[in-house]
Amino acid sequence: MNMLVHRPLGAQVLQARLGNAGDPFYCSPLAERFEGPARGGVPVLFPQFAEYGPLLKHGFARNRDWTLLEHGADGARERLHYVLEITPEDFAGWPHAARLELEVLARESRIDFSFTVLNTGHDEFSFTGGLHPYFAVDDLLQVRVEGLQGLAASDRYQPGFTRQDESVLRFGEAIFERLYDGCPALTLSDGARRIRLSASGFDQWMVWNPGREEATKLKDLPDGDWRKFICIEPVCAGRPVIIGVGKKFSGAMEIQMNA
Repeated sequence: MNMLVHRPLGAQVLQARLGNAGDPFYCSPLAERFEGPARGGVPVLFPQFAEYGPLLKHGFARNRDWTLLEHGADGARERLHYVLEITPEDFAGWPHAARLELEVLARESRIDFSFTVLNTGHDEFSFTGGLHPYFAVDDLLQVRVEGLQGLAASDRYQPGFTRQDESVLRFGEAIFERLYDGCPALTLSDGARRIRLSASGFDQWMVWNPGREEATKLKDLPDGDWRKFICIEPVCAGRPVIIGVGKKFSGAMEIQMNA
């Protein structure tokens, strides 16, 4: 049985069955009822993160069918390689050429994502974006995230928040959206399960959950499922990445289960 459940739309990995380590990702059971990106798994965000610019929220790459260049599995390992070619005529407001690639390598208790952006056009361009993983948890109210202490941060719903002083990040029932200025290794603890997260190339972590009240506005999320996931996203959001002609950006995320 293959470990990875994925689809060409957005090159989105929906599930990763990592043997005894289980699946690190949440995916809404209502996702198939709606068109577009599924709520869950690991969406790819490009060329705009959230509302950090004039384009469609989270960009257009997650709404396009990517081409699967490679898919191989040998029982102990599984590899995906997706590509998306973008021309200057494809999207109004973004007249550039680029080649996006997403490579995924899954093993018994680990899964690695590699995201690259190559400027194939005649002018430099900038982008914001990254990966948007939904990590499955038993109960958000019992979750702990360690590794963020000392980082400057901006909180969408707490304008006075400027720095993570506590060593452990915990969550309540309110909506949570906080951008941390740095991308150190983190540990997500959910009961007995521990997930080690590390990233390179990306320079910020975004942490998000809709909370009890806002979750009721999400039609593709069952009642109560806001407590079943936390999004911890390696991104470049506050500082757009500038890519010259023929140059490339590379970002990676490593997920180690039961670390």
